[in-house]
Amino acid sequence: MTLTALPRFTLACASLAFACAAFAQVPAGKGPLRLIVGYPAGGSADVQARTLADKLSAELGAPVVVENRSGAGGQIAADYVRAAQPDGLTVLLANMHMMVMLPLTSKSVHYDPVKDFRAVGRIASFYEGIAVPATLPASNVREWLALAGSDRSRASYGVPAAGSVSQFMGFRLGSDAKVELTPVPYRGAAPLVQDLLGNQVAAGITPIADLVPYQQSGKLKVLAVNGVRRTALLPDVPTLKELGQPHFDNLEWTGLFVPAGTPRATVVQLHAALGKALALPEVQERLAKLGSDASPSTPEELSALIADDLRRWGPVVKASGFTTE
Repeated sequence: MTLTALPRFTLACASLAFACAAFAQVPAGKGPLRLIVGYPAGGSADVQARTLADKLSAELGAPVVVENRSGAGGQIAADYVRAAQPDGLTVLLANMHMMVMLPLTSKSVHYDPVKDFRAVGRIASFYEGIAVPATLPASNVREWLALAGSDRSRASYGVPAAGSVSQFMGFRLGSDAKVELTPVPYRGAAPLVQDLLGNQVAAGITPIADLVPYQQSGKLKVLAVNGVRRTALLPDVPTLKELGQPHFDNLEWTGLFVPAGTPRATVVQLHAALGKALALPEVQERLAKLGSDASPSTPEELSALIADDLRRWGPVVKASGFTTE
C-alpha cells in the first residue's frame, strides 16, 4: 500500500467504524423502548421503572414504556427479554433475586444470568434488616441467637419470600452460631411485618424499607443490617460486619439488562442514559423513599457483582438443602 493511499484507507476504516457504531444505537422510529418489569404494578421494582422511564426517554430521544410481565418470581420477565431481539428496544429491570437466587434455587429457571444477558448497569442497592418484636428480650443479634438456641419457640424468622436472600442470611447466621433457625416464608414484607408487630413470629429478615418507621416508633427492634457500612436510614443500627459476622457485606440490588446479543455500542448508549438519570436529585429522592440508594455501576462491575453473588450464595443454598421443586 502506498503512503498516499494509507490516509484514504484509514479514513475509510474510521468512517466504517462510525457507521457501525451509529447503526448499533437504540433504533429510532421503530416503536418504543419497552422496560420490562417482572413484578406487578405498584411494587418497588415497578416504581423504579416508572421513575426512570421519562428520564431515559429524554436521554435516548425515544419513548420508553413500562411493561409488567409478572409471575414466577420474575422468571417470566427474564425469559421474555432473553428471547427478545437484541436491538436495545427490550430492556429488563431485574433484581438480585431474579439474577442470583432463582438460578441457584429453582430447577425450572431456563436462563443463565451470565450467558443470556448483557448488563447495562446497576440502578440501586438496598439493605436487609434483622428485626424482632419490641417485647423480645434481646437487644442484639447474639442475644436473639442465644434465645433461639435455648427456646425453639424463639427460633423462627420470617422472610418475605421462600428462597429469598433473607432466608439464606438466616440460615447462614444460624449455621455459623450452631443454632437451628426455622424460616417462615411470607408473600411479601407487609404480612411479615404485621406478624412481627403481633408477636406471631420471633424475628424477621427483610429489606429495611418496611422496618424503618417501626424502628423509629419503638414498635420493632432492628438488631442489625447487612453491608459494609451503616445505612443512613438507621444510623444507630450496627452492621453484621461490626458484630463480627464477615459474610454479609453485599447488599441487594436492581439493575438493567438486555439480551446477550445486543451490540456493545447500544449497551454503552443505554448505560450513559441510565447514569444521567441516576444523577438527577429527583430520581435519587424517589429511590430513597423506596429504601434504596442510587448506586450506578459500569456494566462490567454489575457482571462481576453477579458472579460474586453466585459464588457467595451458591454453597449456602446447597448446604441448606433448599429447592423450590
